[in-house]
Amino acid sequence: MNKSEAELMAVLQSAVSDLKVYHPRTILLFGSLARHLSGDPSAWPPNDIDLIMVGNNSPYRFNHRDYGVTIELNLFTTHQMVSIARSLRYDPKPIALSRLYSKNVLKQHARDVIAACLLLGPTYNDFGIEQIEIDGRIDPRDYSVHRILQGERWWQRLQSYAAERRGALKRFSDKLVRNDQFRE
Repeated sequence: MNKSEAELMAVLQSAVSDLKVYHPRTILLFGSLARHLSGDPSAWPPNDIDLIMVGNNSPYRFNHRDYGVTIELNLFTTHQMVSIARSLRYDPKPIALSRLYSKNVLKQHARDVIAACLLLGPTYNDFGIEQIEIDGRIDPRDYSVHRILQGERWWQRLQSYAAERRGALKRFSDKLVRNDQFRE
């Protein structure tokens, strides 16, 4: 069932309004709708809404509402998202990548890899994150395209934290001066 852009936007607005009562740190739109709204010429027509909500309250009533459109809500606790950012910042690339991809294999979902792409922005390939393959071909879609629907300031601070590579030696020096934690 394909909905028009206006219908998808109305559903998106309603869904975000329903999620705000759970006091999330941030709500992000990603996936086909985000790429379509950004004007990406390789974007596939959106037929669902992909959201990430970072917060410590589970939106238990959200899953019981029928919006007329498939909404894939990926929940991250604040600790989970900050842990991904900390790994991107301090862990050697092979270790950070193995953590991301091992969760992908264990959970059969690429949500942590997608979260890392969103945190690093368009340069996620430079980190070594490879786009998911479709039928043996490289997926040309940009997994870093997203829209911040709530919590812009917090998300931008977390992105800056994750994108500043410090490495293991600087992690040690940051610990000495008690500057190794993300300040919420």
